[in-house]
Amino acid sequence: MRHETTLTLALLLFGFSGNALAQDQRLNRYEIEGGVLFTQTMEIHGYQQPNATAGWNSYDPTVRFEYWSVRKEGWNFGVVVQPIYTRYADPLTADLNYNGSVYHAGDPGTLDYQFHTLRFTANHRVVSSKSRESYLRLGVSGVARYADLKFKTPTASFHRTNFLVLPLANAEWSAALDAKHSVFGRADFLPSPNGNVLLDGLFDVLFAFRTNLDRRKSVDAGVRLFFGGYDPNKPDDFANRVFFIAAVARYSW
Repeated sequence: MRHETTLTLALLLFGFSGNALAQDQRLNRYEIEGGVLFTQTMEIHGYQQPNATAGWNSYDPTVRFEYWSVRKEGWNFGVVVQPIYTRYADPLTADLNYNGSVYHAGDPGTLDYQFHTLRFTANHRVVSSKSRESYLRLGVSGVARYADLKFKTPTASFHRTNFLVLPLANAEWSAALDAKHSVFGRADFLPSPNGNVLLDGLFDVLFAFRTNLDRRKSVDAGVRLFFGGYDPNKPDDFANRVFFIAAVARYSW
């Protein structure tokens, strides 16, 4: 009788442990995002000069691809590909001095701007509700960023490219509204060390309303904010700051 009781308890414990592991098994998750990107700010100004591209804006399509290896109670690992391409054609609103050339206020200008990123992310749950459906995850991202800027007026032009690898802080959060709906968000960010916390650096933030279709699939509708910049503050160089707002829809499976 004693051996039978021990065996029964062992089977029950193994069953509960197996169920817990099954509920927290590692899963592959794929996400695709598409939308319209609006330029709120595209600022280019020379050393100690006003913004030469004030008011320049455009609407451009945007797409984003993500792969996540997820585990509810453990580490999540993600890979994100985000290309950005925008084009502008407007008169210059101020003189721009760069690399020995002067781009004059009032001249018609064009700008082809590319900003493409590849990110690798790891985050872990740090806070959650009793139901485990609302949570906050924190972690880090490594981003490989390529920027390409082609600027042209009738009298002069320049083409500048830049490639950087940067560490970013990462955050992901979800607030359950009911069994099927939640408010969801993700952010990667690196504030600038020079004091312009929200003007320089790099910020990529999503706020979305999520609808769960089943245990694996979901649809999001939301807004993505992408902003930041860089100001070398050197003579005969230029600073660039951007603020993009995108209305996006996402499908995850």
